[in-house]
Amino acid sequence: MVQQMTQASRRMDPSQIILINGARKGAKLEIAEAVRAEVVAFFAWEPMATKLAATYPQIQVYAIQPSVLDLLRCIYLAPKEGKLGAIIPFALRDYYNDLEEALQVMNVSFYRLAPASDERALRELIRRAASHGVTDLIGTDDISAMTAARHMNWIPLRPGRGGVTRAFFKALWNIQHRYQGNIRAALPQHGMLAHYHLKDIVGSSQAITEVKELAKVYGPTDSTILLMGESGTGKEMLAQAIHNLSHRRYGPFVAVNCGSITESLLESELFGYVGGTFTGANRDGKMGLFEAANGGTLFLDEVGDMPYVLQNRLLRVLQEKYVRPVGSQHGVPIDVRVIAATNKNLPQEVQKGNFRLDLYYRLSVLPIEVPPLRKRKGDIQEISESLLQMLDLRYHKSHTFDDCVWTFLKEQPWPGNVRQLSHVIERLVLVVKNQTIQVTDVLRVMPRDIVAEAQGNPYEAGQLKDLTYERIEKMSHEGKSGAAIAKALGISRSTVYRIKRRHENQ
Repeated sequence: MVQQMTQASRRMDPSQIILINGARKGAKLEIAEAVRAEVVAFFAWEPMATKLAATYPQIQVYAIQPSVLDLLRCIYLAPKEGKLGAIIPFALRDYYNDLEEALQVMNVSFYRLAPASDERALRELIRRAASHGVTDLIGTDDISAMTAARHMNWIPLRPGRGGVTRAFFKALWNIQHRYQGNIRAALPQHGMLAHYHLKDIVGSSQAITEVKELAKVYGPTDSTILLMGESGTGKEMLAQAIHNLSHRRYGPFVAVNCGSITESLLESELFGYVGGTFTGANRDGKMGLFEAANGGTLFLDEVGDMPYVLQNRLLRVLQEKYVRPVGSQHGVPIDVRVIAATNKNLPQEVQKGNFRLDLYYRLSVLPIEVPPLRKRKGDIQEISESLLQMLDLRYHKSHTFDDCVWTFLKEQPWPGNVRQLSHVIERLVLVVKNQTIQVTDVLRVMPRDIVAEAQGNPYEAGQLKDLTYERIEKMSHEGKSGAAIAKALGISRSTVYRIKRRHENQ
């Protein structure tokens, strides 16, 4: 089939295509050899596509997913008796609205969109299908066992000729445009680069590790991502890392803060305008950020603060894949992946009438909750040491932390999260003249209103060491081991023994 398509395209020599049977025993070796031979792109069925993208982030990977033709074929082959339903994967969401009338005509009585990876959502949809009396249910392999448990007949929805054709020609189009230099040429023109990668996100706690794993899975896709989390948790850094995990990493990364620009200015910034549209406008007009991000990623920061009237325009752009500049009668087609971020609870904003429900669903196809620093306190030492090393290098200084600093830092609320911690470390680097940074130094640079109160503020000069020793002694008398004490205090086992020796030698 692939060779037939290359011949039909007349744009690529079929000998340039390497066909690898992923089920064969030597498939991994063949793939590795193809990478060494500088293969331009892979296209494969899931879950292999995701595994390839994670293993070889330098290679473009295109996932072959079910197409509308594949869905229609399933409907055609479905039993004529009984009641037919369909759970439609997100891969077809752009066609979903147009499908509704056709599905009704073809006697599909129950049809819903669902993310293939969300088991809970799939179970709920299958329960609803059963309550509607559905006897035959079309869906991906993920629902096979669930439909059997509900005594429904499962009709497999798998990529056929339609899915292969769509993935192949998308890959071919992107490869040709990359060779022509269109995407790379946009980089110096707009100066919009993603500098951060996943390895730059410091931390090994379970909370941040789960976020990184989700980023690896979501990164290679083209689906919209919604990053949720408090201010200062590093949402833009994560967005840049996701961009660099995708096949769009050679394209621009464009960021805009939706809450810091007035409504009229934000509209022209996002969508552009034609010359002479309003007073003070550029005579030649201006390209909008959607166009500037063409072939890459548009990061909509603080999307929860976007004016309500503009939310409808954003929804239309996401659905129709084209923008219409202010004052223009013509649309401009775009190929942009959108990553949105917010520190607000969008479902609550929807209930208050501040945010459109349909836009929320469109943005939250792949959600990621970025944890606050207080929920990943195990990372504080690793983050602080990384920041100290970087800032010492920048300011030509040399510092180390006293061991007692870690207990103090881990007991703070950190309302400003990693951003606040970063500012504190920078102030310490600039202010502290001694090589070793003490708790008293940290107290001096931190705002007093956010320092945690504990046992009558035991953090004043010299008292922290006594407090830490008392806690170590108390836990020792309770029969806890050195390893258990270290884990409870968030310090290393060697630090526990060092504090005990230091106190006993006084």
